[in-house]
Amino acid sequence: MTNSSPAHQGATQRPKISNPEFFKLVESEGIIDKGFIGDLLEEFDNNALDVLATMIQSGIAPKRKLCQLWCDSIGIAHVDLEKTLFQRDVVQKVPERIARMYCAIPVYQMGNTVTIATATPNNKDIEKILRDVAGGPVSLVFALPQDIETSIEKEYTGGSAVYEFFKKLATSRLFKSQIKITKATLADAGGDEMIKQLHVGIILYAVTKSASEIRMTAKPEKARIDITVPHGDKIHFIVEKSIFDNLVKRLASLAGVDPETADGVRYGRILVPTPGKKIDLKFESRPGDHGQTVVLQLTAPRPFHNIRSLDRLYLSNSILSGIAGCLKQAGGHILIAGPSKSGKSTLAYAMLMERAKRFKKNMTIEQSIKYLLPGIEQFQVNPEAGISAEGLLTSALNQKIDTLYVQSIETPEVPETISKAADSGHFVISGIKADNTLDALEKIVRLGAGNSLTVIVCQHRVARLCDICKVKYPLKPEHIRAMFETNGETAVHAWRGNGCPYCNDSGFSGLIGIHELLLIDDPVREMIINKSSPGDIRSAVSPEHHFTMHYDGIKKVLRGLTTFDEIHRLPIS
Repeated sequence: MTNSSPAHQGATQRPKISNPEFFKLVESEGIIDKGFIGDLLEEFDNNALDVLATMIQSGIAPKRKLCQLWCDSIGIAHVDLEKTLFQRDVVQKVPERIARMYCAIPVYQMGNTVTIATATPNNKDIEKILRDVAGGPVSLVFALPQDIETSIEKEYTGGSAVYEFFKKLATSRLFKSQIKITKATLADAGGDEMIKQLHVGIILYAVTKSASEIRMTAKPEKARIDITVPHGDKIHFIVEKSIFDNLVKRLASLAGVDPETADGVRYGRILVPTPGKKIDLKFESRPGDHGQTVVLQLTAPRPFHNIRSLDRLYLSNSILSGIAGCLKQAGGHILIAGPSKSGKSTLAYAMLMERAKRFKKNMTIEQSIKYLLPGIEQFQVNPEAGISAEGLLTSALNQKIDTLYVQSIETPEVPETISKAADSGHFVISGIKADNTLDALEKIVRLGAGNSLTVIVCQHRVARLCDICKVKYPLKPEHIRAMFETNGETAVHAWRGNGCPYCNDSGFSGLIGIHELLLIDDPVREMIINKSSPGDIRSAVSPEHHFTMHYDGIKKVLRGLTTFDEIHRLPIS
């Protein structure tokens, strides 16, 4: 078994490991056959850990069974971090930076020995580093990388830190007692200070309960606060009307909206800083019969968890290399196109995280923030609060931002400012609604923001084949001749879904991106600068610089990721 230790610091680094002994055991147990193992390894670039994670997620065999086989193959014990109690003082023996760098987290200590869970427990170099950091002997055990990442978020910067912070607030005692919140109960619990911290206490209480929403509704002489916990108990409090009115004003101020204006629906965003973590909430207020109704929506409990790197988005090598090459440059402009709900933000976030490895000052201007990105300044447009895309853009230019992501380039006055930003050496990533790269090119030329354009990438999403039940079948000779240059002797296979319990007999599980890339070469850029017609510019695009969705889709069909039927419904450039 071989493994490599990561060098980049920041987000948790997943190791790349080869473990042929594990796959021999999997095959001998009759879990999957040798051919399917080969397909999975090819799909995941021969990273056995990624294949293990996929097998667990798909339910092909129980997690406990697969992890035990993995540990049998390396001769080291397994610990299931989802069922483990951490000794918090022991966790702190390894700094968070080191834990993320080596995908490892201390669990407990017996005597002088610290037990540390890691995805690479037989790596002697990592063992020495962890021993030096912990200041004594260590015992390494195996844990899944995704479980380690989750535990790092929770133990270093997540729920436990928030919970400890919340316990120190006087308001925490109020919520546990479940009594009506009045001036009298607040005074008994802590006086004026209680009133000042009530809004923070409510938010932190909801976070410690893993809530998704806080709803505050005004009644004739009182108000009700409902806290929604997915798949959990319903929690509510009754609040005295005067306390509620004061609470709404404080929350509105935090959200950047005028607390004195109660007309119409108002939107905003609240960031609550706590030790090691920012809690992100969407604020909505609307008038009701007896006063304001306020809704606070909490973002995902682990806001960094679902951000996938570029190399894990199934981009074809030619498309990935075209994007990656552009992202290394100091200046440029990447335009991300696609219809609504096509995953444009996911692609943009992956690009931003790639840029953040090289460049320090990175900023976003978004209509709706999907996830919080570590080390990146994110701003949400809020016209009601006087926060406009144009104003944020001007601020970014004044700050000499290295990378600027603008979620929608189609807002008035934005295209001209973006063009100035890119022309002045800033790197810009922007989004636009378009069916393909050529449509996006025409659109951005009409908007007047195409002068410094470097790359256009378009993404659509199609149904992904279920990895459990998909089956391979040979293409007919006439189909092969229609799509490929062939000698007539080489067999070509595609895949189809067969239906199984894991995909509800649909043959598909989840979605996957199909991509198109257009590299803007000098002749096309010259035509854009000279304000040639969109039709003439489209005609000048070189096929060598245009990788179509049809091209990318066929490759994904042959890799067993989707089907021809899914690809045929895509718009063709």
